[in-house]
Amino acid sequence: MAGDGAVIWVEGLTFGFGGPNPVLEDVTFEVAPLDFACVIGPNGGGKTTLLKLVLGLFEPSAGTVRVLGSAPVRARHRIGYMPQFAAMDPRFPVRVVDVVLMGRLGPRHRAGGYSRADRQAAAEVLERVELAGLERRPFADLSGGQRQRVLLARALVSDPELLLLDEPAAGLDQR
Repeated sequence: MAGDGAVIWVEGLTFGFGGPNPVLEDVTFEVAPLDFACVIGPNGGGKTTLLKLVLGLFEPSAGTVRVLGSAPVRARHRIGYMPQFAAMDPRFPVRVVDVVLMGRLGPRHRAGGYSRADRQAAAEVLERVELAGLERRPFADLSGGQRQRVLLARALVSDPELLLLDEPAAGLDQR
C-alpha cells in the first residue's frame, strides 16, 4: 500500500459540510516518522477540519486518510490531540487533574477509576507544563494560557505515538 511507514498519509482528500463548495479539495500529503509538520492558512481555511479528518471525527467525501498504518478511527487511541480551545460550561465542576486524566481514557482503560500509574503520569506531565500544584483547581478558574497548558498535558499524558496540536500557542506567553 502507498504510504507504508508514514505516520499520516492523505491522498485525494475532499471534504465539505454539505454546501456547494468543499472546505478541502484534492488534498494529498504524507508525514514521515519523527517529522514535524505545520499547517498554515487563513481562518476558515480548513486547518481544524483537516485535523478532525486525521482523527477520524469526520469522514471524507472522497480520498483516503491513513494514520499510523490504519484508518483514523482505529489509530485514535495512539494519538494525543490538543484542540484549539475547550468549549465547556464553566459551571461544570471539573478540576485540572480530571481534565488531564481524560487523556488516559481509551480502549485499554478499565472501568473503576484511574490507577496509581495514571495519577503519577498526570502529576509528571503537569510538572512538565509548569502547572504542578494546580491539580485540584477548577479548570474554569484558569486563565486562557493555563487552560491551553492543561489541554497540552491531556494530550501528552498517554505518551502518544502522534501528537496533533490545533493552535497550541494561542493564549500562551512566548516562553
